[in-house]
Amino acid sequence: MRWRMEECTIASRVESQHRPLPSVIVIGAGISGLAAARSLHDASFKVTVLESRDRLGGRIHTDHSFGCPVDMGASWLHGVCNENPLAPLIRGLGLTLYRTSVVLHSNYILNFQLYAFNIDGKQVPQKMVIEVGDTFKRILEETGKVRDENPEDISVSQAISIVLDRHPQLRQQGLAHEVLQWYMQNGSLVCG
Repeated sequence: MRWRMEECTIASRVESQHRPLPSVIVIGAGISGLAAARSLHDASFKVTVLESRDRLGGRIHTDHSFGCPVDMGASWLHGVCNENPLAPLIRGLGLTLYRTSVVLHSNYILNFQLYAFNIDGKQVPQKMVIEVGDTFKRILEETGKVRDENPEDISVSQAISIVLDRHPQLRQQGLAHEVLQWYMQNGSLVCG
């Protein structure tokens, strides 16, 4: 009887060595997609990562074309202690992390002054930045209401479209529209 058990064990090992690895496709080569791909690869999956851009990193991108490094996105790490899984990785690269004096209250940064510049490098008037920030806050509040009204999942984009259809006065034009787009793209920076 013992011989049969060993024979089955050897047979199953040989069989498992010939089985192809399960395959997974990861969409996007930003930090989350790359982390997922690494975890799946480490768990013995055959992984293919699809990225539409000509580079990896997603929002994490530093542009050196200006003669100095300029972070084009994902330039703020929330939580410099080990509650953020990136903190130990960044420290392991020999980079220093600093705590900032940003205080979050009601999902908004209180002691943080945002300076915005247009495509020509001219500073956007601070009054406009503040007013558009207030409009953005209102859009977020209304988006929350739309979410609560809909039992089905809808995208943030769909919810914002509903809000702007209901409240056309929240739409922005010209430079104010560009500032609003910045707020929408960087909501994680200005919201908790």
